[in-house]
Amino acid sequence: MTIAFLNRARGGSARAFDADVLAWRDKVVTNGGSVSLARLIVVDQFVFSEKTAGLWGLTDDYLGFWAENALQALTSLKQRRLATAVNSPSFTVDRDYTFNGSTSYADTGFVPGTHALAMNTSSVHAEVYERTNVSSVASSLGVNSGSNQAISVFPRNASSVQVAANGVGAIYTLSPLTSAGLTQFGRNGGTVNDVYGAKNGVDLVQTSPHTALGASLPSHSFFVGGANASGVLSQPRAASVGYVAWGAALTSGQRLVRYNNVLAWATSIGAQV
Repeated sequence: MTIAFLNRARGGSARAFDADVLAWRDKVVTNGGSVSLARLIVVDQFVFSEKTAGLWGLTDDYLGFWAENALQALTSLKQRRLATAVNSPSFTVDRDYTFNGSTSYADTGFVPGTHALAMNTSSVHAEVYERTNVSSVASSLGVNSGSNQAISVFPRNASSVQVAANGVGAIYTLSPLTSAGLTQFGRNGGTVNDVYGAKNGVDLVQTSPHTALGASLPSHSFFVGGANASGVLSQPRAASVGYVAWGAALTSGQRLVRYNNVLAWATSIGAQV
């Protein structure tokens, strides 16, 4: 029997499951996957926390790769878009997708210039949760359509985080010195200095700002495990990714709240690092 309501305490009151969560569950099933009651409760709590904090409306989409099955992992939470696993990245239940750093990646199908509702040219946020420590000149989440229209992140390259938030070239000092955890970055204005980077909700020290800005959003889809360079895999990264999300710019306080929400989701299924 389809479960649409569970009279249980959530956020201090008894509530039905969130309609967006039920729609996501139904899409997972349509795609050939499944969602257990236990996982429905976990995802519902995450969405409830995001909406309570005002973050849901600022976000275009989320992918929880730390899922119960591959089709659940590949069905995005908000726009309910089915991502594609290309060249057999390794899926581990309740943990991540692991990419080989050469040929495998996930195509999210999300094209910023076409599908963005919250994100715009000068208000960009993206984030990725890596579950292992990787140091590489390579992108964990990215797209580059040329003309400085790049949104991508190297969560660790030696001692730095390198980001492009619809621009080129911002660098931050990485602390702590690991790519594991949640790396966040974004652009919140129309100048090269309007860019930020954060690790686990804590803002990082900028080494250099953008060197150029994109005048419109990228016209290709986000890849995970590499960057989509005008339709071709570029900068592939041998990373284990549990979660990604993107949308409009977040304030420093909102970035910390988001990290706490993501950490709670990860911890509830044992995927935290």
